[in-house]
Amino acid sequence: MLLEVKDLNISLTSGKSVAEHISFQLGQGEMLSIVGSSGAGKTTICKAVMGLLGNAYRAKGSILFHGRELLTLPDRERRTIYGKEICLIMQNPMTAFNPSIRVGRQLEKTYRLHHSKTSRKEMYELFSNLLQRLGLEDTTRILNSYPFTLSGGMLQRLMIAAALMCQPALLVADEATTAIDACNRIGLMRELKSFCKDGMSVLFVTHDLRSASVSDRILVMDRGQIVEQDTTERILNAPKEDYTKYLLNACRLERREMS
Repeated sequence: MLLEVKDLNISLTSGKSVAEHISFQLGQGEMLSIVGSSGAGKTTICKAVMGLLGNAYRAKGSILFHGRELLTLPDRERRTIYGKEICLIMQNPMTAFNPSIRVGRQLEKTYRLHHSKTSRKEMYELFSNLLQRLGLEDTTRILNSYPFTLSGGMLQRLMIAAALMCQPALLVADEATTAIDACNRIGLMRELKSFCKDGMSVLFVTHDLRSASVSDRILVMDRGQIVEQDTTERILNAPKEDYTKYLLNACRLERREMS
């Protein structure tokens, strides 16, 4: 098993509970979506997996990656795993890039942290192929652009490419399609899912059950607890819990209002 989260409990240093008794598994080549409304604890789980909780939080339980305990991982091992074996896509693409440095140069600097011997030509071929696969065609212009000249949707795809370029075993995506318009969101999700065919696993966080429809399994959270988790087909077609039914009805209502 690639990722195993066992009885994870997260609280603030004040003692307030943020997430309780969180347990799930993620196999190689699998996509798992964590779904819930704002404040459900989804992003907190992502931060725990990424080792980004900070001093304001306390975490108990276990997060195993390839059998290694992430919660107590020494700093030296942490640097070899995060950014290479485990990569993160953040929520806000507008603040993810330095506005004064061209996009291609920023991707190059990030890539060289783990692949220092790769030639610039090889790197830019990799960047171009990734961008095209993510729906961006004019790759030369985009890579030579400054971030502030690009749209939010383009920056979102660039941020996804930055996470994918090191070919991680695990991609943690926290609301990774927020800047993408609704018409293209599912398409981008399907593209992300296609990387699972190469063995990469995806932990995808979203408030939108429609975006989660391409995943293999769905875990539903509410107020820091798991409400239910099962295959995507079962969750979407035969939900057991009232909260899951509420999320599904909200999606259907929004779809009707948009049509």
